[in-house]
Amino acid sequence: MKFFFEPRGIAVVGATPSKEKGGNIIVSNLKKGYSGQIYPVNPRYREIEEFTCYPSILDVPDPVDLAIIFVSAQMVPQVIEACAQRKIPGAMIQSAGFSEIGTQGESLQQQVKQIADKTGIRLWGPNCMGLVDAKRKFIFSTVTPSIWDTGLTSGNVSMIAQSGMLAGAFLIDLISHGTIGIAKVCSIGNKMDVDENDLLEYLIDDPDTAAIGLYLESFADCRRFMKLSRSTTKPIVILNGGKTARGAAAALTHTASLSASGVIVSGAMAQAGVAEARGFYQLADYSKTLAMYPEITPESRNRVAVLTYTGAAGIVSADIMDEYGLVLSELSPATLDELQTVFPEWMPPSNPVDMWPGIILNGTKKTYGKAMDAVYADPDVDAVFVHCFVGGFNLEPDLEMMAQTARRAQKPLFCWISGERDPVHQFQISAQRLGIPVFREVLRAVECIGLLLNRIPVNDVSGLPDTIRETGKLDDDTCIRILEQESGELNEQVSKQVLATIGIPVVEEKCVSS
Repeated sequence: MKFFFEPRGIAVVGATPSKEKGGNIIVSNLKKGYSGQIYPVNPRYREIEEFTCYPSILDVPDPVDLAIIFVSAQMVPQVIEACAQRKIPGAMIQSAGFSEIGTQGESLQQQVKQIADKTGIRLWGPNCMGLVDAKRKFIFSTVTPSIWDTGLTSGNVSMIAQSGMLAGAFLIDLISHGTIGIAKVCSIGNKMDVDENDLLEYLIDDPDTAAIGLYLESFADCRRFMKLSRSTTKPIVILNGGKTARGAAAALTHTASLSASGVIVSGAMAQAGVAEARGFYQLADYSKTLAMYPEITPESRNRVAVLTYTGAAGIVSADIMDEYGLVLSELSPATLDELQTVFPEWMPPSNPVDMWPGIILNGTKKTYGKAMDAVYADPDVDAVFVHCFVGGFNLEPDLEMMAQTARRAQKPLFCWISGERDPVHQFQISAQRLGIPVFREVLRAVECIGLLLNRIPVNDVSGLPDTIRETGKLDDDTCIRILEQESGELNEQVSKQVLATIGIPVVEEKCVSS
């Protein structure tokens, strides 16, 4: 898979000088960030974006490890044949018009797949937006060039998306808001050849990736997915589309995916230790949280100290925590005594710690600092949830101090932020760089604290068979014995085996042990 992520040279088949077209956007994105050789391919032009343009993929010089294809679907088979003839190891097919449009497109997709099977070339896509590597500044994609305006700040969360537009649009949203650091985004579309398991295996070994999020509408090989998930300590989060009847119907027209039952998928993911999200931002927030605190083990306790500037938010936090298996820490007498040094005498501190009276008496910096030191020193506190306000009331805490205190204690820190728009945005960006997960909703913050502190160890499924035992025909002697000696009703499995043995077609079945 390395040639997809670190190619020495890239040919863009379907390149064009027309700025608004995908073939030009791909070349422009490569020009801005990719350091290898770039070869536009289009017989109509001699030069595109200051690069020599070649009439055919066969005319492209060495080195070339990857072809990015953006031509009409009908042209793709001959292009793949030429890529294989040119000995290019991999191709990203970003063109649409395959299995997602119905029978005709499915036939075309099978034709391309047969070429790949025959020649050995690996295919990524079709109907996808390719790859974005934020750290290397590699954009092998038609994603809008405005993404460069965000600064393309990198992080350690990688995403795999069985979608095209979602990958591009969601990536721009996440990066431009500065609330999550992205390592890689892999849009695989119809996953004709390269699938989520191939990419998951690569990202598990990727040193730039600390956590992996996936949006999938179907599983290429669920058993392999589970095996890979159990093989790593890297956190994995999944959003599975098509878990309901209506969602499954929509998936058929999106990426031609046959979705599995939601109950079955949820059970399998729990068994593999994979966290499940129910929405796109929850997927991002879960992945961000687990990437920031990958060292938190399943044995961590669930006791949380809440530091707030408003009693109402403390009450709501406590209510929600109960729903997510979290408890308010019973602060020790020593902790309460330490907090009392910045509180007025008439207000004894408790958990949630309402810091407003202390702020009025001693100021924001001293009160937050003393409260952070006190609760982090308490052995009965496993995590701290701090409420912050920026842009007014002189309530903004010292983020650097908060991050240092949390790091010294080796206990996670979470923030809920509210306030004026621009200061909130800057606070989120600064916190992200310091490794502090920040949320705009108390509910989402508590969800993520619960996810982290209540992570369930991966079930021990080592005893399960690697293969599934298939049911089929019986030998003649066994069939005769059953028919002659058994009385009453036969169970469904045996009945179908008997019918299959005497030549009556039955539905293919497999017997599984879990």
